[in-house]
Amino acid sequence: MSPIYVSPQLEALLGYTPDEWLAQADLPSRLIHSDDRERVLGEATKSARSDAPLRSEYRMLARDGHVVWVRDEASTVRDDEGNPAYIQGYLLDISEQKLGTAELARVHEAEREALARATDREGRLNFLARSTDALAGSHDYGQALSQIAELAVRRFADWCIFDISDQAGALSRRVVAHAEPLPAGQAAARGPDENPDEVAKRVVARQRAEIVPAPDSAPTTTPSVSGIEAESYLCLPLLVRDRVVGAVTIISTTPGRRFNAGDLGLVRDLARRVALAIDNARLYAEVEERAEAARVLTYVADGVFLLDRAGVIQLWNPAAEAMTGLAASAVLQRPATDVLPDWPELAERIPIEGSADPGQEQTVPFETPNGERWFSIVGVTFFGGTVYAFRDVTEARRLDELKAEFVTTASHELRTPLAAVYGAAQTLSRHDFALDEAGRARFISLITEESERLSRIVNEILLASQLDAGRLDLASEPFDPAELVERVVEARRAHLPPTVTLDLALPEEPTTSVAADRDKARQVLVNFVENAIKYSPDGGRVEVGIDQAEDAVRFYVSDEGLGIPEIEQERIFDKFYRLDPEMTRGVGGTGLGLYICSELVRRMGGRIWVQSDHGEGSTFSFELPVAEMPLPAGLGAEPQEVPTGT
Repeated sequence: MSPIYVSPQLEALLGYTPDEWLAQADLPSRLIHSDDRERVLGEATKSARSDAPLRSEYRMLARDGHVVWVRDEASTVRDDEGNPAYIQGYLLDISEQKLGTAELARVHEAEREALARATDREGRLNFLARSTDALAGSHDYGQALSQIAELAVRRFADWCIFDISDQAGALSRRVVAHAEPLPAGQAAARGPDENPDEVAKRVVARQRAEIVPAPDSAPTTTPSVSGIEAESYLCLPLLVRDRVVGAVTIISTTPGRRFNAGDLGLVRDLARRVALAIDNARLYAEVEERAEAARVLTYVADGVFLLDRAGVIQLWNPAAEAMTGLAASAVLQRPATDVLPDWPELAERIPIEGSADPGQEQTVPFETPNGERWFSIVGVTFFGGTVYAFRDVTEARRLDELKAEFVTTASHELRTPLAAVYGAAQTLSRHDFALDEAGRARFISLITEESERLSRIVNEILLASQLDAGRLDLASEPFDPAELVERVVEARRAHLPPTVTLDLALPEEPTTSVAADRDKARQVLVNFVENAIKYSPDGGRVEVGIDQAEDAVRFYVSDEGLGIPEIEQERIFDKFYRLDPEMTRGVGGTGLGLYICSELVRRMGGRIWVQSDHGEGSTFSFELPVAEMPLPAGLGAEPQEVPTGT
């Protein structure tokens, strides 16, 4: 039967409001003391059946946990037809009569102690909960330790100290908290040491807690810890994953306040949580460092890959992908021997250092999907495996080879005219060998031609050096491109081989003047014409002309000679490059001519290119920008010709 009315006085007796009684039908039976409940419920049932009034005395539990003796008197009220309508009654507090004053005081004291214990348990749980919240709220465990220390000195201690170990195991004092500010002038006497004391060091070394004085023992002397005269202290190691990350020291200076086993359990629980938080923070920082390193490696120009101790590829950065043509998805978690051909042999040649300071790099060939590439590579070993860093030096190696070839070629190119000049001079100086005027003229002409050839070779070398050093000054003035082409063709026709014809192709309309260095533009055009003749050993037609565009003028030279393979066309303007390095067709040269042409055109604001079909001739072209101002009448005379490179 559910209550329909409860008086306010019942709340004063047992602590439950009338609304709670009305909302919970089983509340009256639940509040009866367990030792009395069966008897009282039996008496209530018997009273309801017999229509006799209920008179009973029993114990009930109040909201705060203390026991209240009550006298319960109730009777059944019936309606006009004699049926039970409701039960009315009252509860009277008879605790003092039942227990007496002294006994009642003892009960109340026990209840207060029980309440204090419950409050203390609640406070400890609240302390641990708030400490956990502080540790979970940030990866900065230093700030969390400060909050926990402040909580500890407000709850159950006078001092709280955290000493933390670094990665090398060195202990340092991080956090010190006190329950209240020290009186002026006593800070030095009562304040803790700035560095970890022997107690903390001993606890960390032994990985075992200390509580002084021990529970249930009589103190013989005043314990001292970290320079503080304490009533009691406990110090625990911060242990996680079988490693010590520090120590926590709790100190009481309040007379009579000694730590017990319950306090030790509480601080041990706290120490576990703090140690785990510190370890997690360090792991997080390590992960962040590794992530940052991985992000840095994304932008590093050198190729980097990591092999673990089993030889499996664990890292392959974007530069390594670009240089080798092997995607990271295709190589990660695979043995290097499965991915890199001849890796065991190559690995023996790669220098491996045991520190972050790499040694001398080794240049080795790698077979890649892009063909053979030469990499300069070095390795550094560490506990997790070996990190290799490499650079693609294929082009640099090719350039070194070309330089060596240039030295050989230049020596040959210089030696030939020198030998001719020397031989002709020796012949002219002989007194035992008579020469007529025609013979002397031939030898003098030979000396002149070979000297000019020497001059051209030396000029090419010097000009290439000036271009590399950026010491070449270029003029910019308007000139007539048609006139320049006409004069170059006219000058070269006088010395054409009999098998070659040189034609001029100019537009019918007058061409626009161009703005550039006229002498250097003529040098480029002469080089094109000389090459067209030189690379037409079987003869043929060479055409020199110009085309007018909107903002540029194109100069071109076409021949019917050897042509250039498509694969070589990208390299034709490289320094030291020669199409026929072995001179199988009798074509010589230093390999600097087209490089010089390319640099001159580029620095004059133009562009240069070649079109060719191997075996069917070539067309070399370059463009120069048109002049903003038209060429004044009477200008554009050809300057004096000087020897040019081929």
